[in-house]
Amino acid sequence: MLRLNILLTALLGAIPSLSYAEVSEQTTFLDSVTVSASPVHEHEAHEVPSQIDLIDAQQKAEQSTGSLGEMLSHLPGVNNQGTGAQAGKPVIRGLGGERVKILSNGVSSDYQAYGTRHQPALDPYLANRIEVIRGPQSVLYGSEALGGVVNLLSEPLPFARDAQGQAAFGYNSNNQETHLGVKVGSGSKNLAIQAGASWRDADLFTAAGSALASSPTPKSPPDNRPLFVGEVPFTNYQSQAANFGIGWRDTWGEISLRHQVWQMRQNFLGIEAANPNSAFVATPTGQQLRNAETQLAAEFYTQDWVIKPSWNFLRNEREAAHDLPYETMATQKGEEGYLDLTVRRQQWKLAAEHPPIGDFSGEIGVEISRKAQQLYSGHLTPSADENRQALYLFEEADYDRWLLQLGARYDWSEVKAPLGGTNQHFVDLGIFDASNHQRDFAVWSGSFGATYRLNERWSLAANLARGFRAPSIFELYAGGEHGGVQAYQIGNPLLKAETAWNTDLALRWQSPQTQFSAVLYQNRIDNYIYLANTGFYRAKEGAPNEGERVDATAPGALVEMQAQQTKATLRGLELSANHRWNAQWQTYLAFEWLQGLDEQNQRDLPLIPANNLLLANSYLPSDWQGLQQQKWTLETKWVAAQQAAGVYEPFAQFDALSVGRASTAGHFLCNLRYSATLFAEGSQQMQLNMAIENLFDRAYVDFLDTYKGYTLAPARHFSVAVQMRF
Repeated sequence: MLRLNILLTALLGAIPSLSYAEVSEQTTFLDSVTVSASPVHEHEAHEVPSQIDLIDAQQKAEQSTGSLGEMLSHLPGVNNQGTGAQAGKPVIRGLGGERVKILSNGVSSDYQAYGTRHQPALDPYLANRIEVIRGPQSVLYGSEALGGVVNLLSEPLPFARDAQGQAAFGYNSNNQETHLGVKVGSGSKNLAIQAGASWRDADLFTAAGSALASSPTPKSPPDNRPLFVGEVPFTNYQSQAANFGIGWRDTWGEISLRHQVWQMRQNFLGIEAANPNSAFVATPTGQQLRNAETQLAAEFYTQDWVIKPSWNFLRNEREAAHDLPYETMATQKGEEGYLDLTVRRQQWKLAAEHPPIGDFSGEIGVEISRKAQQLYSGHLTPSADENRQALYLFEEADYDRWLLQLGARYDWSEVKAPLGGTNQHFVDLGIFDASNHQRDFAVWSGSFGATYRLNERWSLAANLARGFRAPSIFELYAGGEHGGVQAYQIGNPLLKAETAWNTDLALRWQSPQTQFSAVLYQNRIDNYIYLANTGFYRAKEGAPNEGERVDATAPGALVEMQAQQTKATLRGLELSANHRWNAQWQTYLAFEWLQGLDEQNQRDLPLIPANNLLLANSYLPSDWQGLQQQKWTLETKWVAAQQAAGVYEPFAQFDALSVGRASTAGHFLCNLRYSATLFAEGSQQMQLNMAIENLFDRAYVDFLDTYKGYTLAPARHFSVAVQMRF
């Protein structure tokens, strides 16, 4: 940690000088970044009050991963809650899961985000770009946006463009993952069609290190060494995704229809012991996930107004089997212990962009959603309906030096879990009954943000926002074995809606060669929902006394965890700098310091990422032997040690077990990346991206890695990705 502080001090001292560095005449300037954070105007990222980052097509290609969390983890304030190579979701400013809203073309993607290992049901390859907004965004996006928003935007419909496309191939040596992708599109002046597909197939991943825990049984002394190194069992997966879009555009406006599908078959690794004196052994949890989404949207132009109706239909299916890999899990389908869950959701939205009123332009809208969750078998979360309605208003004014944005929103939400049927298990356990199986929530939210341009390069941005999140079906009514936290999880039907007050202040510098930002923020959340270790144990699913409280030494006993609430405060500092020294050299820096406090109980919050610093130096050599736009990048990342918050931290049990850990040591990582254009002729182009990650083969584990209880992070590996545009 001392080394990190010394380096950070030196780097921060150097940042102000970046703007004064001599730049040769051959300097290639940094590109401006245009984002769609406002429903009424497009702006460059440094102009808007919110803290926004964009991952464009080139940056996505350089990362070359199917894990959304990993792809975004180089951004300040964004971390990856990962599980091996196949699952990773973004954590923004210490908030993840159901507090970070994942959008597909601006529409909420409902992927049952309550689990630590439930990844978004989207393939990043099919997105044209990804926008990340840090901080509460409830006014425009409603509940589940307390931490921020990640918006995956599809390829734009190719109006007035000849037929063109892209083919992609990728390979990762660590888990022998192969990726194939294709995108095509064509359009006339009025009609446009676009389509894409992606396939991924991966074997077991390999963890670094050699030291293993000694004599790992439940009764053995605590040992933070892993149970597995080398090839890690039950970590293979397959996924397929595809999308299709068609649109019509004329003088009256535009209408578009998009449909996308995604499915994944994967295994997750778990461990168990037959009795307190038996050795821990690997056990699989097989999953089959499917997601289908249809989006119909239009914009109609009147003389003064733009009317924007939309309709979205989503169907998400989750099947899981304890103790069976996905390859054979179908043999248990329909049995009581086999989780078979389907979510159907329809969402209607009518927005109207009004003409200027004085200095303000804005949008008023109404949203209605109907969600039906159906449990066919299994005991993790019940059948339930969730209905929501909302009204919102967003306004914006742009003056000579000021950009002002403000908004307000009111949401009504109703959750109801029927009694009986497949829900009888939850009633018998006492999770809910006739007095609390229905809950209603009504919450208002608002925001005010301003950017003040001090001069042509310096600006100040400030935000004040009140966000909210209604408790999910899972948090209210769960009652079963949850492999994602290696525990028996039960809901709390008395939970209240989370409400948050967030403030942040940013100082920014923007010049043709330099982009710099320093952000201070504080997010205070009332009724913050967390998983509490109750101190009891329950019998695992499939046991004769399933769900009953048992002694900790009973075979298959699982820690009991229940949703509870407290007052929480998250505060932090984010620094980012991107500087083009000259035509050959470029430096990128991202730093995050974060503190999460449980104010009510005077302790740390769980699942808070470790403080970290990323420094990436790039060398861009001249074209050589047909290689164009070459770029060599050495990434170095320092991550501080992080202590588990206490017994209520997910995976906290591993700090006292004979294998694995909940608290993690600091570590230092290096990655080496190379990209180049092999040839470019007209619309045809071939791009090559290669990387060696974990260059020095470090044995480490990240604090948000859900496998830290029994294995380590992936060993050194090589990846290559080729994209051909035609």
